[in-house]
Amino acid sequence: MKKLALILFSFFVSAFGIDNRIGTVGYARLQTSLNGDKTDVCFKAPGAGSKYRLGNECETWIELGFYDTITFDNGITMHNQLRPVFTGPNNRDIEYLRLDEAYTELSGIFDNSVSFWAGRRFYDRYDSHISDYFFFNMSGTGAGFRNLDLGDVKLSYSYLFDHVDPSTINGSDSVLFDSHDIRLSAPTARGEWTLFANTMTLHAHEFTSTVHTGTSRGYALGGLYKDKKITQELFGMEGENVTGLFYGEGVAKGAGSVSPYYQDPFVETILQSGTSIEKAQTWRFINYNDFANDTWGMMSNLVYETRDEEAFSGLKQTWLSAGVRPYWFLHRNARLVTEVGIDRVDDKINDTTYLLSKTTLALEAALDKGLWKRPVIRVYYTHANWSNNAKGLVGGDYYADQTHGNNLGVQFEYWW
Repeated sequence: MKKLALILFSFFVSAFGIDNRIGTVGYARLQTSLNGDKTDVCFKAPGAGSKYRLGNECETWIELGFYDTITFDNGITMHNQLRPVFTGPNNRDIEYLRLDEAYTELSGIFDNSVSFWAGRRFYDRYDSHISDYFFFNMSGTGAGFRNLDLGDVKLSYSYLFDHVDPSTINGSDSVLFDSHDIRLSAPTARGEWTLFANTMTLHAHEFTSTVHTGTSRGYALGGLYKDKKITQELFGMEGENVTGLFYGEGVAKGAGSVSPYYQDPFVETILQSGTSIEKAQTWRFINYNDFANDTWGMMSNLVYETRDEEAFSGLKQTWLSAGVRPYWFLHRNARLVTEVGIDRVDDKINDTTYLLSKTTLALEAALDKGLWKRPVIRVYYTHANWSNNAKGLVGGDYYADQTHGNNLGVQFEYWW
């Protein structure tokens, strides 16, 4: 009913606007293996935060966003947006997963760039595309403001929350999990920088006379820098280079990559482990870039991440990931793409190291040149190798007793 009320309110308000633009945004990815037995095969190192995704996806994913942007005669703009998500294993039925966006944002109220929003939304997310790693993602339900002009810098703030209902507890009782997110950003002669600070709290709650949580807190800090000139200086190509450093501890151990939204299993672990969550911590360094000219282009990715939550979840590890994805534009509508990615996970608890390398060769048909031009249809061949101690942990049941594998398939990808 709340979703329906938002839609009806949007259409009611639009009658008073002098300009009303209705449209769609979204993302769609569908693929199939040419070997039916490998439909659900993909290759990811045990413990890694992500995998190199070209020719290496295990599920269909569709986001269908609908928006209504209304401009009033006083200059104020109201943007309303809904985004349901549908997914399912490759070659299987697609089902509704959840509503990832349902929000309203107002801008133009004051004579600067500040906007005010409320609802559920993707909140200024950052990801390294070739590994699909959303290393900075404080999305969820809440309210806040964005880009308040303070002169040399812009300030953004969001309050995000969720009422988490652990499935292991009988009944529908829930606990409040919330966060406060502050960001400062500013343009520079070369690009843009952003500083981030966040506090998160899992509030005390008594589920039963014997099951309860105390108040658990955590914080995260981070910085992000976009340089839009370095690729021109080094390679003579247009593009950008992004570098980030993040730290998180306690219930904010995600270090900016995890918000309170949709964290039921996390709370269940806290119920089992108690206050040990306060000692959990994560450090993350990431660098990725993209650049191109009319002949060829490149994407790259580098991640170094340490996680120490031994007392909480029994995990203590270091993850190193490096990958490149070069493009060759054979024609306006055709390109050859390769992707090589290597992941190394050092498991400190079990004193073992997992290694995985993945290589993909793909031929793409697209509407135009460019790294980011979509839609595309690609035919791909993927080959992966992994260490002997990862046998049975990579490639699903098909490769359960092997340390290498491959897949040949077709994929369609589109965003708009």
